[in-house]
Amino acid sequence: MNLSTYAVTLNVGGHIYTTTRATLIKYPGSLLGTIFNVVGKVPDILLDDQGRYFIDRDGTVFRHILNFLRTSQLVLPEGFKELRLLQMEAEFYRIQPLIEALKGYRY
Repeated sequence: MNLSTYAVTLNVGGHIYTTTRATLIKYPGSLLGTIFNVVGKVPDILLDDQGRYFIDRDGTVFRHILNFLRTSQLVLPEGFKELRLLQMEAEFYRIQPLIEALKGYRY
């Protein structure tokens, strides 16, 4: 089995997300790309009590980060009010294409 197709479950600020390793490493220079682009070893990241990878960040906004990683498109709900928070999270995760996409939105 290709390592990129493995399912990965994340606990981001108490919100549980499941995706593929390929999605997380889509942008190799990003924080997630760096953490999960390891071959033959477990990523060096904290696990929660259920064995899920734990990231102590905003779990609600992470859904938009994950959707961007999946599609390379920034699609936000109408009236989205947390652009600054999403920008901050994009910078934390070092996802340069998302940072660039957010520049087209007004705060």
